[in-house]
Amino acid sequence: MRGILTNPVYTGTVYLGRSRPTQARQRHSALQPIGRDRGGHTQTSREEWVAVTQVPAIVSQEQFDQIQARLAQNQPFARRNNTAYPYLLRALVSCGTCHLACTGRSSRGGYAYYVCNGRHLTRATRREEKCPARTIPVEQLDELVWQDVCLVLTHPQQIAEALAQAQGGQWLPQALQARRETLRKARVSVEQQLERLTDAYLAKVLDLDEYKRRRQELEQRLQAIAGQVRHLEVDVQRHDELSAMVESIEVFCQRVAQGLTDATFEQKRQLIELLVDRVVVTGNEVEIRYVIPTSKSSEQIRFCHLRLDYFNAPMLTHQFHQACR
Repeated sequence: MRGILTNPVYTGTVYLGRSRPTQARQRHSALQPIGRDRGGHTQTSREEWVAVTQVPAIVSQEQFDQIQARLAQNQPFARRNNTAYPYLLRALVSCGTCHLACTGRSSRGGYAYYVCNGRHLTRATRREEKCPARTIPVEQLDELVWQDVCLVLTHPQQIAEALAQAQGGQWLPQALQARRETLRKARVSVEQQLERLTDAYLAKVLDLDEYKRRRQELEQRLQAIAGQVRHLEVDVQRHDELSAMVESIEVFCQRVAQGLTDATFEQKRQLIELLVDRVVVTGNEVEIRYVIPTSKSSEQIRFCHLRLDYFNAPMLTHQFHQACR
């Protein structure tokens, strides 16, 4: 309807160049990658339009200008800008059935629900069948997620365990030191074998071919040990980084947990925006995807703003992404 009301062809002139294609700036669904190269069209300035022909006018230019003024006046009062009902999880809920977003809707009776956008077939959904997902009571889901957020923040050891698991293992410092000492002894042993092998060749106990064959085997073993040492040092560095992140997470949780009981709605919403990447509802199951700050600076940035390759695959930068049921 808006396309019809803003089309100047009804005033009697056909224009070209009124819009140009643009790259996608957001996902069609938070649970799916972008599937199109073009994200849509953006309006160009009137100076860029090219008049190509005249057609019979349906409305006058004065009527057309009045319509544009009314549309501009109506836009701030559109339903999508209605924030009268306090939705704690606004723009954070997705349907696990069809992977589309859920929008907050409230009735005149005071009941509020998160409704899957796939329940209504529109051009934007590009679906042939309606989503069978039920509506989600706002009050119940908001309370469930908030209680879980409080539980996570008051038990930071769960975050530390999940972070260690995501980093590929939980090696204790003692185990790292023992592994390093084992590799050192193995390298020394092979180097001693090389010295004895050379002494045997110089004493003419071995011929040249046999000496070369055995030396090549020992050198290959040395290379393999060197590769294991490099991998071990990477694990040591990873362990140090993990320890620093865990310490930062614990400090953050202790600081935030002090005000959870008396938090206002605005404070809850701010914390939800920082810590929750997505809430996925599938039938009776609720999946909360957390994003925990791992440094002081990342507390001021929303997770989606850290995804430099957001249009391809999610990248975990400065913050840790944890899925929790």
